[in-house]
Amino acid sequence: MGWTSTAVSVQEDLFAAIEKEPFDVVLLDLDHIGSDAERTVLKIKEIRPSLSERIIAVSGERADPQALELIERHDLPHLLHVHLLSQVWTALEDLFAPRGLSTVAPRSVQVARLVSDSFSSPSPQGIRSSCSSGRHFTYEHNDTTIDVLVHCTEGSDRISLVGQVLDGPKARGKNDGLPVVLIGGNGTLARTTTNHLGEFNLESEFADNVSLEIRLGERSWVTIPLGQMDWINREMPERATGT
Repeated sequence: MGWTSTAVSVQEDLFAAIEKEPFDVVLLDLDHIGSDAERTVLKIKEIRPSLSERIIAVSGERADPQALELIERHDLPHLLHVHLLSQVWTALEDLFAPRGLSTVAPRSVQVARLVSDSFSSPSPQGIRSSCSSGRHFTYEHNDTTIDVLVHCTEGSDRISLVGQVLDGPKARGKNDGLPVVLIGGNGTLARTTTNHLGEFNLESEFADNVSLEIRLGERSWVTIPLGQMDWINREMPERATGT
């Protein structure tokens, strides 16, 4: 996105970095710093008063009451780990857009519409994959079609997803290098980008509930809700789950 970032995991290193460099914004992982969150926020503001309104809180979906109280008391923008990639740009725009400017378009995150599921209908054409088994989904969003094949290799406890982003003739050739992120209950499971044909391939450990997030435009992301993965246990009993 054009930003340079510095990552630190120790509180004192954070303070030292802020003293040394005039950062524009701080993303603070509340799950990581825990009970030291209040001290950390106050110290950042003391070292760099310019960052007082440029601290973004990041947490899991189940932030503890103390963290939520801190967010409210300091009026911090709040992002969840699971949606960090798709929401951070909007948060940065909100921080740095001129006050009162109403023409800055927020990043749009929309849910794609399920068109076909191979478990309930014949597999549609379009997927570029040599795999012959698994579950094949087709989704649509505006003029874009997204094919996804979810597969589990025999004897494996990992799942693979092979997919392709297909646009209409007017948009052809714009599907190269699109970020694709696989999201699970504990956050990001895997990420990649599409090739020049709009194809992508992801592999991760098995997760009960997953979704894909794909950036289709500069400020436009689409969510592909693949849902509960318990069908793998039913349809592919040979999968080595250890249970």
